[in-house]
Amino acid sequence: MKKKLLKINKNNYLQSLRSIIDFIKKVSVKIKANKISNILGKFKKSKKYIYLLEKFKKLNIDRNSSRKSFLFNHFYKQLKKIKLLDNYSKLNSTNEKFNQKIGILFYADHKLLMLSVNISIDNKMFINGVTEIPIPTTVIGDSLVEDVNELANITLDGINLLEIDDCPLLVILSSSFFTLSSFPISDLKQISETDKKIQSKSPYLPSNSIIEFKRSASNKNSEEYVQAIYSSKELIKSWTDTLEIIDSPIIGLIPQSPCIFDVISKQFEDENYVLIDIETNVTSVLIGNKLSDLSSHKLPFGSSLYVSSNLKETSKNYFDRVLNSIKIIFDESSKKLPNNIYVIGRGLDHLMDKKSLLPKGFKRVSQLNLSNYSYVPQKILVNELVSESIFSSIDSISIIVKSCL
Repeated sequence: MKKKLLKINKNNYLQSLRSIIDFIKKVSVKIKANKISNILGKFKKSKKYIYLLEKFKKLNIDRNSSRKSFLFNHFYKQLKKIKLLDNYSKLNSTNEKFNQKIGILFYADHKLLMLSVNISIDNKMFINGVTEIPIPTTVIGDSLVEDVNELANITLDGINLLEIDDCPLLVILSSSFFTLSSFPISDLKQISETDKKIQSKSPYLPSNSIIEFKRSASNKNSEEYVQAIYSSKELIKSWTDTLEIIDSPIIGLIPQSPCIFDVISKQFEDENYVLIDIETNVTSVLIGNKLSDLSSHKLPFGSSLYVSSNLKETSKNYFDRVLNSIKIIFDESSKKLPNNIYVIGRGLDHLMDKKSLLPKGFKRVSQLNLSNYSYVPQKILVNELVSESIFSSIDSISIIVKSCL
């Protein structure tokens, strides 16, 4: 038996919407007034009666929860269902040019960036929803998930908001959670976590180390290498426990920078390659070549140490220190410093604006045309951010998606 929905005339509905907006303001949720005005304006021109009042009355919002901002997002989600926003229909996944819809979770710097995307037949990524959620240190600490249930709840809210409940998820984690090292296969007794040489490079105790191996393509004229990616067993378990609660199909759980490094090394010819991933408090440096001789280094500083009102001075101070650190690493290894050092990371958006040029010797990965995506914030229904800019992250995600799928 179908439930009867209460018919509401337009004037009563508008009054109800204003009451909802007043309530949202009281719980300190950020509201963009122009969006409210636009939506109400569209509604006034609509000939349809809307039956949302009962839904809003039944909303159960915990005012003390870190998820209270989702009340406003839920409001948008309901409007999307009745297609009051013209732009949504243009990005609807039912369009024939799309063949796959996935969800993406990207965690770094205590922020969880979630995306709903469609992958077209020609491997272009269309972003049709973005939400960025600050994660307290009580939920995710410096090295692992401290509160699995709360992270799962926060993530499920984002999944429901973006309507990716049944979509497979690609989970990308901060580069700082991983360490990379490479070994000539001829130097190893076995490619195994129990090999003494492989164990010696792990920053964790053997009982808390999880190691993934990637073997380089064989080449008659060069030595064959195997890459080892180290991470904390506790860290990976805390994330897999969270994903079990979420119970969505998982594409993979991967670090950010190695995927991008692989794409760069295949795209450009150089003797050595350097990729830096800038975060708030740490900078990850990847150094390697086409032979899969790849290693990572963590520098104990990030963008926060240099951020100031003078972006030009900020950029110079940071990149001068990074370059000096990289030169020391190359001097110790007797390798030749390449002409270009490639740059990614959330911290890059803090150090300079999108159009600023990097100092000589550094190149934004976002300017290499390695990605293929469409992200137009004004044309997507959900675009809730806490950061001023996420373009560096979006570009990196697109490269990873293109290389993984």
